[in-house]
This record gives sequence, C-alpha cells and structure tokens, in this order.
Amino acid sequence: MFDIDKLHEIWQTITRNKARSFLTAFGVFWGMFMFIGMLGIGQGFENGLKNQVSNVATNSMFVFARNTTVEYKGFNAGRLWNMRQNDIELLKIQIPEIKTISGITWVGNFKAAINDKNTDVFLQGIDNLYYEIENQNITSGRRISYLDVVEKRKVCVMGNEAADQLFATENESIGTMIKIGSLYYTVIGVVKPRGNINFGSNPGTTVYIPSSTAQQLGGRGNTLDIISISVFDNVKIKTIEEKVKDILRAKHLISPLDNNAVMTVNIQDIFLMFRYLFIGIAALIWIVGLGTLFAGVVGISNIMLVTVKERTNEIGIKRALGAKPKIITKQIMMESLLLTFVAGFLGMFFGILVLVLTEHASQDAKMFSNPTISFTMAITGTIIIILSGLIAGIIPAKNALKINAIDALRNE
Repeated sequence: MFDIDKLHEIWQTITRNKARSFLTAFGVFWGMFMFIGMLGIGQGFENGLKNQVSNVATNSMFVFARNTTVEYKGFNAGRLWNMRQNDIELLKIQIPEIKTISGITWVGNFKAAINDKNTDVFLQGIDNLYYEIENQNITSGRRISYLDVVEKRKVCVMGNEAADQLFATENESIGTMIKIGSLYYTVIGVVKPRGNINFGSNPGTTVYIPSSTAQQLGGRGNTLDIISISVFDNVKIKTIEEKVKDILRAKHLISPLDNNAVMTVNIQDIFLMFRYLFIGIAALIWIVGLGTLFAGVVGISNIMLVTVKERTNEIGIKRALGAKPKIITKQIMMESLLLTFVAGFLGMFFGILVLVLTEHASQDAKMFSNPTISFTMAITGTIIIILSGLIAGIIPAKNALKINAIDALRNE
C-alpha cells in the first residue's frame, strides 16, 4: 500500500534545508524544461517545413529545357530548344519505373476580371495527371479532366487567393465565365495549395487551364515548359534521372556531354536531405537536453551525499535499533526519487505550457507549425525522470549503508 505518512516524512526531510533543496531541484527542473522545449521547437520547425513542401510528391522530379552549351551535329552552342508533348510518351515507354508523367505549359501573367472586379493571375496549362504530382486540395467544383485536355476546352481551375478576389464565395464561382486577358473561361473549380513549392507562380494566384488550350492560345504548337515525373514507391529518382536526360538529349540532337541543356530538380533528394537534417537536429537536442538534465541529476546526487553526511547520527541510531539495510536504502532512494520527480515533472509541465503558448503566438508563421511533443515522448520523459531520480540516489544510498552504528553513536 502507498504510505502517505511516510511520503510526508520524506518530503519534510527534503525541505529541511529549503534553499539548498530548491537550488538543487532547479537544475533538474531546468534540464527537463530545456529538453521538452527544444524537442517541441525542433518538431515545430520540422512540421512547418513539411507543410511548405507537402504539395509536391516526395518521389518526383521536374525537367526543364535550357540553352545548349556544346556544339553538336551542326548546331551552335547557345541554341534554345523546347520539350514537346511526344517526349512524354517517349519517356513513359522507355522508362518503366515512371508511375506518372505530366506536362506543364506557361502562358504568362494576366488580369482576370468579372464585372467590376479584377486581380492579377498567372495562367498555366496542365493536364489531368498534374494533380497526382502536385497535391492540391479541391475546395469547390472539380479539377481539369482528360476530356478538357482532349477537347481543348476553355475551362479553368482557380487558386483560392485569386477566387477570393473575384467572388464573394467559392461556390458562386463555379460555372461563371471570367475574362483572362482577351479570352473568356468557365470556372470549373477552386483549389487551395497544400504547400508553397511552385514552378511558375504562387499556386494561390494561379489559374490552371488545359495544357492543350494553353498551347493553342500561345501558338506554342505542342511545346512544354516543364515535364513532371513521379516514380513507383520502391524506385529512387536517382536511378532514372540520367536516363531522362540521355533520352531527351538524343531526341533533340543535344550533345551527350552537355550537362546544362537538360536541367532536373530531384524532389526525392531534397526530401532526403531534409530528413537527415532533422535527424541531426533531433540528435543534437537529445544530447544537449539530456546533458543538461544529467547535470541536474549530479546536483541532486551531491546534495543527497551531503544530506547523508549530516544525518550520520540519525542513520546510525536507526541501524542500532535494527533497521535493515534495505530500509535505509529505500529511504534515501525515495528522497532522491521524490525530489527529482517533482522538479522534473514541473519542468515538463512548464515546457509543454510554453509550447502551447508558442503555438498560439505563431499561428501565422509559415515555417513553424504545431510545436508539440507526442504522448509517447511525454511518457519517455516521465521514465527519464524516474530513472534519473533512482540514479541520483544510488551513490548516497551506498554511502548510508557504510555508516557504522557504533561509530555514529560514539560521535553523538
């Protein structure tokens, strides 16, 4: 059974020297406070960064055409070339690891208007597979479909920020015709970006039209500005990156030695770099946090050694009256554990409180989100506190057992 009176007696013993106990316990409090705080802050930055890049598939890459830098087969260096719609079919056939491949055509900046309202938008052509690579939430209506692309329909999907400038509500926009530049398009949907990675313009102010319509509008034939590719889950982008470049260089008569003409952005490698970065940050937090906590534990162990020294006579009398070694050990260990647990728990509580306040104060911060610790981490912290208390009491308890009852009474 849990003995309240015994616990009260232990607490009175601990608080006999309040100033010394407070200063010693503060080390554990501060160690746990720093540990929880740094874990939460680190998690907040990790969550914020993940939110910023959550709109792009982690197993994807983007391909761009750039000027050539090497003379080849009669073509001078500096030649501007374009990727084309049939490049998509060629890459899909020759690289079976590709799961999804989509073409993007940029049209440019325009004024979008309806009645007396207008806003600046970026017009971009996409196909029906685009949203499998760049994830966006459809908040009203629908996305660009296969038939929209095949039939070159004059329909558009608006970014939420652009829609807010032109319509009172998103539902009001669906089925409405808006003027973009000199042409009219029917709004079929409104999307909200999940993150902030973009290859063109802010997704919130972008208006998406079928890629075939965009190519016809700009007199671009079947040219593309970007080819976006995603691979199957068990495939690394690195394994197909050079294949993509080789195929495009061969088809468009570009020197195999020209490393500038075909530019790729490997999103998978970027995500992997971020993962290693946060693993390193987490390891640093654990080292610093546990180091600070360990310093507090050493302080408690030292104060318990002093306490044992001061209570030599008391412990000697208990030994003389027949107190068993395990009783003495239990008392010292309980004092150490109680002091560590109270200080550590308060440190954890105030650490979590600061994280909650920080979360409310940083709701508008894009690179910082939800700086909290998981339930598992809270349990881990509690276990660390208990183990720390037991470790802090081991040496003092051993010293207490070395006290000889006769010598203690003689000193008395």
